Amino acid sequence: MMKSMITETGVTFKELEKNIYAWICQIGRQFTGEFLERYDRMLMEGRDRKKYRNKGLRQTTIKTIYGEVTYRRAVYEAREEDGFRHYVYLLDETLELENVGLISTNMAELLVKGITEMSYRECAAKVSEMTGQGISAMGVWNVIQALGEKVCKEEAELVEEHKKGRIQGEKEVPVLFEEADGVYVRLQGKDRKRSRQGKAEVKVGIAYDGWKKTGKGRYELPEKVVVAGFEGAKEFHEYREAAIAQKYKLDEVDERIQNADGASWIRKVKDKSTCFQLDPFHRNKAVREKIHNGKAVRDIMGLLEEEKTEELFEYLELYKNSLWEDRETEDAEELIRYYRNNEEGLVPYQSQGLRLAEHPEGLEYRNMGTMENHVWSVIARRMKHNHTSWSRRGGNHLVKILAKKCSGKLYEVTEKLKRPVFEEEKVEELYGEIVLSAKAPKKDGKGYEYPVIGHMVGLEGRIQGDRKKLLAMAGF
Repeated sequence: MMKSMITETGVTFKELEKNIYAWICQIGRQFTGEFLERYDRMLMEGRDRKKYRNKGLRQTTIKTIYGEVTYRRAVYEAREEDGFRHYVYLLDETLELENVGLISTNMAELLVKGITEMSYRECAAKVSEMTGQGISAMGVWNVIQALGEKVCKEEAELVEEHKKGRIQGEKEVPVLFEEADGVYVRLQGKDRKRSRQGKAEVKVGIAYDGWKKTGKGRYELPEKVVVAGFEGAKEFHEYREAAIAQKYKLDEVDERIQNADGASWIRKVKDKSTCFQLDPFHRNKAVREKIHNGKAVRDIMGLLEEEKTEELFEYLELYKNSLWEDRETEDAEELIRYYRNNEEGLVPYQSQGLRLAEHPEGLEYRNMGTMENHVWSVIARRMKHNHTSWSRRGGNHLVKILAKKCSGKLYEVTEKLKRPVFEEEKVEELYGEIVLSAKAPKKDGKGYEYPVIGHMVGLEGRIQGDRKKLLAMAGF
């Protein structure tokens, strides 16, 4: 019945909801603009007048989750002790808008969450639809670059602190499991021309202290550390170690076990005391790609499962010597080299004679080999498909944000923007002033202009004032 009543007047509930939402957003924009201007006046009155000389007001606009807020704030000529002069906006400094531009923290969080799942264009369209305002794909890109740059700077600072021995995690574990892998993504523009194959490798690493059972046959890696980037092997290893050290007390770790595909950059950064295991997925994939005889594939896989390493190499030599075609011989030789270079890791860590301490309560020790899933969930799903291509700088910034998400630390991307910037007493004082001023009608020379903020519209009574505006927006 309600549906028929609404549609008879020409307005659906969906339209009513949208119109009311737009009206509420309008109230929020007006309230925010008024608040910022009043707070700016407070900063003006409390400033060091000898240092900051008022040069008038300038208008600007900030994007929020309820639309664009336009306001005016004072610009000052600042004099430093050395005589240097420059111009500043005290309100902008208070809001820390220089971090991401004229974007609110809540809006930045929406963009960060959206960009991990959607393209820049799709994210811009979705956020614009949700917030009732327009933001372009380039606008989203600019925000992500600013935040990505901030994350990279924080990583560099963490590495420097780790080199100085100032990073020490709190979590004590007897065994630390580590995995590493790489995935190639397409480059664009100048970066593509500089690359031989038009691609660049994104390095991914994870560390965890065990598996937690979440259901029948289902496990997760709680509190895992995930790192990723376009960096070279040395730089990537330095940050990976710093990130691990930030969480775990490495001096208390008895055994570190690494699972990887045996790539040269991984072998270079592997610590000599670390137990190495060749990733089972890559180990078996190499057999299927390089051995062209079905029976030989089954025999080799059987020897790997039985952990008969010596017999494995004897069989591979016999197989290679039995081949006639050069291509098949080259493939067999390549497989033999691959296995020889990673011979120590051909058998799983459980069979390498390690004496592992009891696992922490609530966790288990299981077979390693989660990197393919993490490479997919962290990088490939977002960056490798749909004909996407990246610049090294822009791609690296997104990679850092994706790694934060996989670690469950996406909030860290905008966390420093969340520190309190307004004094609580002043906020309460301004709230009261705005509400009181909104209740009093304002004379503008052409009659009275009734306020649209500071009170709720009555649901009963005559159709006038704000109630009339609301009903008009709703189509009545």
